[in-house]
Amino acid sequence: MLKKKAIICAALISSLLCAAVLSGCGENSDSKNPSDAAQESSSSAVQEGEASAEAVSQAETSQKEASKIEDDDENGPIPEIVDPTPESSGEMADGGIFVYNNVAYELFYGGETAAKEYADTISFVKKQLGDKITLYNVVVPTHVGVDLPDKFKDMCNPQDTYLNTIVKSYSADVKGVNAFNSIVHHRNEYLYFNSDHHWTALGAYYAYKTFAKAAGITPIDLKSLKSDKIEGYTGSFAYFSGRDDLKEDTVTYYYPDYDVDCKKYDDDGTNPQDYMLLHTYASGSNSYGVFLGGDVPIMVTKNSHGNGKKIAVLKESYGNAFSPFISYTYSETHLIDFRYAKIDLKSYLEKNGITDVIIINNSMASATPDRLDELRSIAGGSTVTVTTDESTDETTDTTTDDDVTYVDETVDDDNDEEYNNYNNDDYDDNDYDDYGYDDTDYENYDE
Repeated sequence: MLKKKAIICAALISSLLCAAVLSGCGENSDSKNPSDAAQESSSSAVQEGEASAEAVSQAETSQKEASKIEDDDENGPIPEIVDPTPESSGEMADGGIFVYNNVAYELFYGGETAAKEYADTISFVKKQLGDKITLYNVVVPTHVGVDLPDKFKDMCNPQDTYLNTIVKSYSADVKGVNAFNSIVHHRNEYLYFNSDHHWTALGAYYAYKTFAKAAGITPIDLKSLKSDKIEGYTGSFAYFSGRDDLKEDTVTYYYPDYDVDCKKYDDDGTNPQDYMLLHTYASGSNSYGVFLGGDVPIMVTKNSHGNGKKIAVLKESYGNAFSPFISYTYSETHLIDFRYAKIDLKSYLEKNGITDVIIINNSMASATPDRLDELRSIAGGSTVTVTTDESTDETTDTTTDDDVTYVDETVDDDNDEEYNNYNNDDYDDNDYDDYGYDDTDYENYDE
């Protein structure tokens, strides 16, 4: 379906277990174990009680938040975290997931070494692409780095410090975009899911506004977009922890009052097919798939209402909720999942007349060696050159020697009928391997 079934159990569970070693909040990560840290925080505390009933639904809250967004939303003091159950100590769940107030979090232990390695990778990509390319790098904090109450701050490493180290370590020709400040100023809004490792479209919008400011473009006003929602979402954390007490989520998506043309391509840039930017029939455990229909190697959107510019977005799954806002802004947007696309990026950009590129990663993915290897490969290791003819959408594959080993996975065509018939009882979100981390690899990143 969205990904080979082999990923669902073995690879994804392994990824989650490893991710807990890596993932956001304390000052030192040398020997810290998530379970030990949780026990230290809760040595005299009682089991977490039932969360108090919420006055309004999360979907309603998101709509109210969208209506009050101001241009100066990064100014002023950072709001305090609302702690609805101050007497609770939380608990560790299966899969290395920390649960507090019926919300799941991944703990983060990325430090200075991992931050600098990521910055070096982005600088390498910029060097490979050359002086004609303007490269923006957007790094996004994960849930645990934004609104986990301060009483748990010693459980993991601070993501603001980690992200600041990244931004300071780029080569001078990289335009760094740190989304932490804009997001943390809205930390009590519905920016991350309770039962899944992704962010919401509202969280993605704040990061998009930060990018727009850095790029000198006018962001689309969220109030000018229509919205709809998918109720009853339970995502990756619920699946891997086996917990049925996590708060259900609502997936809200935004769209303009005009159509955006969209095509998807195979991983080598061939075989264009009509596609949709938003897959509104997504449901159940695949509800995050409303954004781009999941992880597709290459998509191209064309927008007659755009700003007359072209851009490419290199992304992992966090970029799926971010990408629609870019497609609503630019006249032509190339959405490239660097984990699966088998192209020579520089040649692809040249053939399609693209000079602006965004790389977007969440902090967990940025500290994962597999993701760094994939970024380096697409920037300099592939020998596949793809030419897209704008008038016919035909492509020419000039593959020579395939000397790079790529992820041995396929992406399904995702036609409507097949998607609707999918068994949602099987969690098949093909982007959880953002964190394909191996314990032995992480030894090089311990601080």
